[in-house]
Amino acid sequence: MKKLGLLVAGLITVFSMAFAQGNYFGVFSGFPEAIGVQYTMNNNLRLSVGLPVFGGFGVAGSVDMIMARSPFNMRMNMDMSWYYGAGASAYFTNYYFWGSAFGANGHGLLGVEWALPNSNLGLFSEAQLGIGFDSVLGLSPIFGGRVGVNFH
Repeated sequence: MKKLGLLVAGLITVFSMAFAQGNYFGVFSGFPEAIGVQYTMNNNLRLSVGLPVFGGFGVAGSVDMIMARSPFNMRMNMDMSWYYGAGASAYFTNYYFWGSAFGANGHGLLGVEWALPNSNLGLFSEAQLGIGFDSVLGLSPIFGGRVGVNFH
């Protein structure tokens, strides 16, 4: 019980620091991480960790740099912006049929985020394209993406 209390106190501290400094976090689903969490710092460095449960179970992580962000100029009353960047991912997975595998990739990314009116939530969708190495599949192109919610 004491450990749970310390974990909750630690999470509250991390989230308070995130909001105090203009940083934000989010949750997402996509590929190569099927479900995960991300933390974006105010210098546009984004750290992610997730579970790659498509065809197996394991752990994956990525580091991305959001290089630019710009609002869409629309006449509607919507707060929408697009962004692009680059990053790298690594994972270890125990596939159901092929056994264990590890891999890494480098990728570019392009995304769009819509800030919901009167809230601190932003819905986002992102596409990733790159090249990667998998210990089972070898060298191949990577097509990935994410959809999720950012908590600003």
